Amino acid sequence: LYGRMDVPQRLLVVTVTLIGVFAAAGSYTGEHYIPNLGMYFASYVLSFYLFSVVFFKLLPTRRARWIIRAAMALFAVFVIFRLRYILTPGNFDSYTPALLSVAMMIYSVLFFNEQLNLPQITFIYKTPWFWVVTGLLLYYAGSFLILLTTDYLMVRDNTFIRGLWDLLDVLTVIRNLLIALGFVWYKNTSWKTSL
Repeated sequence: LYGRMDVPQRLLVVTVTLIGVFAAAGSYTGEHYIPNLGMYFASYVLSFYLFSVVFFKLLPTRRARWIIRAAMALFAVFVIFRLRYILTPGNFDSYTPALLSVAMMIYSVLFFNEQLNLPQITFIYKTPWFWVVTGLLLYYAGSFLILLTTDYLMVRDNTFIRGLWDLLDVLTVIRNLLIALGFVWYKNTSWKTSL
């Protein structure tokens, strides 16, 4: 099925798969008390760049591509300045995933803006990318404050932050269900017959 997908969908599958691998590794290392904060940082950085490439391929306008390129460059500068803090043991970097969430919300709004300006799309909810981007928007909008406050709350109220991360898990399930729904709406007949 992977061979029948277009480039943005292939990149989306790779991105979601890598996020899943990082989540599984984070869960395993957390259960066995292995320090994993650096791995979470790497996951957020990788997610940002992979999703940026997905949206870069998905959004054909010059303005959208300029915004994505600028965001990628600014994020690289931000990560370089945050590396010293990240490399200190026991520090969870809340700003990197929060910035990832803001960028994903901006990318999603760009996508919806461009989709609504296309005259050939009458029912946007029947397009596969509508469901994918809606799932991403819901997840990153919901996770923004959770991830932003994790560093602060981690040392002050560990039980509360665990509850918030349980909410983050619920948001992850919703995101994945909406992404799966996007594949159901995929228009290619060869894709539908192969299902």
